[in-house]
Amino acid sequence: MNKRQLYLYSILTGILAGMIGIISVYLFYSAEISESFATIKDAWSVSIIIFIRIGIISGMGFYVLRQWFNQEEQYLSDIPFLFGMFFIILIFGKLLDLLYNLTYFTLNSEEVLILIKVRFFVAILTLLSMIYLSIGMVLYYLSLKERYKKYGNKQLRKEATLKILTIIIALEAVAIILAPNTTVIGILLPCFVLPSLATIVWLFAFAYKNQRLSQVHPLIIAIGFGAFLVSNIIRPVAQNIVGESATYIITVEIIDIIIFLVIFTGLIVKVKYRT
Repeated sequence: MNKRQLYLYSILTGILAGMIGIISVYLFYSAEISESFATIKDAWSVSIIIFIRIGIISGMGFYVLRQWFNQEEQYLSDIPFLFGMFFIILIFGKLLDLLYNLTYFTLNSEEVLILIKVRFFVAILTLLSMIYLSIGMVLYYLSLKERYKKYGNKQLRKEATLKILTIIIALEAVAIILAPNTTVIGILLPCFVLPSLATIVWLFAFAYKNQRLSQVHPLIIAIGFGAFLVSNIIRPVAQNIVGESATYIITVEIIDIIIFLVIFTGLIVKVKYRT
């Protein structure tokens, strides 16, 4: 088995395992889901918009992964692979979001907390590839300074990136596990997500300013993630005002679809730097 086949089978195995897990959870809560469809008039509307977003994200993920597999050589640090995994893992996050929305009014607080914690773990995995890319770029930026010149060595930079990434994941995982209630875990989400998104925005803005990552359009991607960052800042405020309503959920999903189309545009359009 060559490296390309190994990567393909590993990705497909991961997707299959994830789908089996999601289906099992949906079957476990099938009674609660049926009750929601029977009693909540907007349950179908919410489900349809989320499945539309899942379909769009799936297309994006498989498109960039196909680009990656069509390369002569495949490296796990390649932009198409990192974004492909970002989109693919996000699919499972959206399926969990749908499950949460469909069971929000039928589960007790302990079960809701467990679902939210599982969703947060998936959120960590979703941003994993982007955080990896960001840490690597930050270390590259530091390597331009005499004090951190050692990170100019690609192998040393990779090892440092993995160490930092492991520490971040461990700290976030412990915080999620120890969170005693939904209020605390609700505070943890922006603490995890917002700094990560801000770093990603900086990464692509920095890449554009310094004419790097020429295989994509860093400025468009930075704008897309910047909009996603603003959306995540405004979202909790809007939710407190209008509540967990179908209108709120549908509006958020439509906005996110537009934002992710912008990000995807940045992936398929190559930047033209002035020489």
